[in-house]
Amino acid sequence: RLPTCRRPGALLCALPHLPKIPNGGMIRSRRELIAATSIFAVAALAALCCQPRPSVPLVDLRAPASVQREAWAAGAALGAVRLVGHDLDIAAALNASRSLFALPEPTKLAAGSLDGRPGFQRGYLAIGGESGLAANLELKEGFCYGYEWPANAPVENGLCGPNLWPEGSEGAPWRAELTHYFHAAAGAMQRATAHMAEALLLPVDAASLLRGGERISIMRLFHYFSAAEHAHIAPGKPRTGSSAHTDWHVATLIAQDGTGGLQLLGADGAWVGVPPLAGEVVVLLGDYLHLLSRGATHSPIHRVLLPPERRHRYSLTLFGYPSFDATLPAEAAAAAELPPSHTRAQLAAAGAFNTLVNGSDPQARLRLAEEAFGDLVLDKWRGVAANRVGSRSYRAGSDAV
Repeated sequence: RLPTCRRPGALLCALPHLPKIPNGGMIRSRRELIAATSIFAVAALAALCCQPRPSVPLVDLRAPASVQREAWAAGAALGAVRLVGHDLDIAAALNASRSLFALPEPTKLAAGSLDGRPGFQRGYLAIGGESGLAANLELKEGFCYGYEWPANAPVENGLCGPNLWPEGSEGAPWRAELTHYFHAAAGAMQRATAHMAEALLLPVDAASLLRGGERISIMRLFHYFSAAEHAHIAPGKPRTGSSAHTDWHVATLIAQDGTGGLQLLGADGAWVGVPPLAGEVVVLLGDYLHLLSRGATHSPIHRVLLPPERRHRYSLTLFGYPSFDATLPAEAAAAAELPPSHTRAQLAAAGAFNTLVNGSDPQARLRLAEEAFGDLVLDKWRGVAANRVGSRSYRAGSDAV
């Protein structure tokens, strides 16, 4: 039985598990030669099993700051942590999302995003309705909602407005649960980012990271299909769950079912699976935080693979935005010492990916000092929508690295 440890010195950790060569290690017959060869083959396989692999650190929000510090430091370098101590009812929220997606197709389609407000993210998203990269079909359906903006109140900017719930859903238990989960998740996100900023002594005001973004941050529910389903949609086009991308904002809080499929790129260019463990949510750090912290936090390239045959995947993702009018301080945008956003190995492994701006380009970073965050994000959402199946208006190439 091969060992499963992943410590350095892999061959040494395999030795206790190997049988001894007889006669003090002296090989005196062909039979003993075959036995010795087999032993060393097992040792070689064990060495591969024991190579250290990057893992996603675990942060417990209930733990003292001194205990959290080490995990947040590792998470900032990777761009992700697993989070417990958040008081979220993940199972109830996932069940509510399943109820929404189980509604009749015409009911869901009638709750689609408003064509008159490009970039505004609310309502139902049909299969093929968006893609981070024009080359891919993202085989999923989605639903976006957020702060319950009063129906008759004037909107303040392009990212706010009423939610587009399916007709007849008022009073439905699943809708009440999803509304509750949005506010609970936003609170958990606020606590997590504040703990992170304080633990890492980031050059930012921890309390203001998400201030002003409460009414424009969005929850995106996703239902992923296996690759063989819906074969009539864009036949021949490469299929994936979510194309490689970084998150444009401060941070993302993800609740996922037990199917798996979320992966991020480690510094060595290897894809790292983020385990869907019970009771945990995942926090991914975003592009805006990476630049605001002057490179102290990493914004990981990540993707979602399609589930295995005859299985589906459900997730709830909260996108934590700063205020619509937020801009990057000029000194942060112009910082000459800012480390590269991604390693050469990561860029080679990812190929094309969608990102807010090329963080390694000082001129691109200056856009965040000169333009409001909300205007940049609206433009990004328009580009993602333009990649929908059947669209010929793709124009977001300048930020697809």
